[in-house]
Amino acid sequence: MKLRTVVLASLLGTISLPALAAPVATVNGRSIDSSQVQAILSMSPELAKEPNARQQVVQNLINMEVLSQYAKKHGLAKSASVQERLDLARRQILADAAVGHYVQTHPVPQSDIQGAYNKFVAAMGNREYEVRHILVKTRPEAEKILSELRAGQKFSTLAEKDSIDKASAAHGGELGWIVPGMVVPPFASAIEKAPVGKPVGPVQTQFGYHIVDVQATRTFSPPPLSAMQNRIRAQLQQQEAAKFVAGLRSQSKISISK
Repeated sequence: MKLRTVVLASLLGTISLPALAAPVATVNGRSIDSSQVQAILSMSPELAKEPNARQQVVQNLINMEVLSQYAKKHGLAKSASVQERLDLARRQILADAAVGHYVQTHPVPQSDIQGAYNKFVAAMGNREYEVRHILVKTRPEAEKILSELRAGQKFSTLAEKDSIDKASAAHGGELGWIVPGMVVPPFASAIEKAPVGKPVGPVQTQFGYHIVDVQATRTFSPPPLSAMQNRIRAQLQQQEAAKFVAGLRSQSKISISK
């Protein structure tokens, strides 16, 4: 895997490096620290698995430093466009640092994680459904397809021919196993009420009109909290960070030019 300088630059903008880290290389007297290399590898587990990943990172950091020195030597850092980009990069780094500091100093309580998990379990229910569907734009189209199904035409044939959901149409309308909490409410209600093996509809959602066929049902067991808590924590952190930003905006005097 070949690394791109721009990718490394964006990674370096988000990491904090300890002082006095051991240099892995120097370029015209300027050192490249081992902590920079390690930080990039730790943030990119897949990259770290690559053969000679450390050497690749070092070489790309050297390229970055060589190019940076060239830019400074030729006065490129003084150009208006570069200054603007540097200012934007500085703002982004400081913004990331602010959010990181807030998240670190306001950890999500375990009780909040448990509460979010409980809501997830309640929303998912205890059954899942093997579903296929045909999606069209108008009710008359859906009613026509339903009539054709009742007349004996194959569901998969009509799905392939008429459904505007091309991903499922390619597989005869198959959506696989669905938990009602995963889909929009009208569709969820339809699959929960539909008799197995008997297409129902039209079911209207924001996507159009569906003919729904439940092929089988079975008991659903949600994943345990231990398997989901990291994801839930990250989602709650994002929500809290958004509130943090909104709070700062509400306390600021902001004027937007028309």
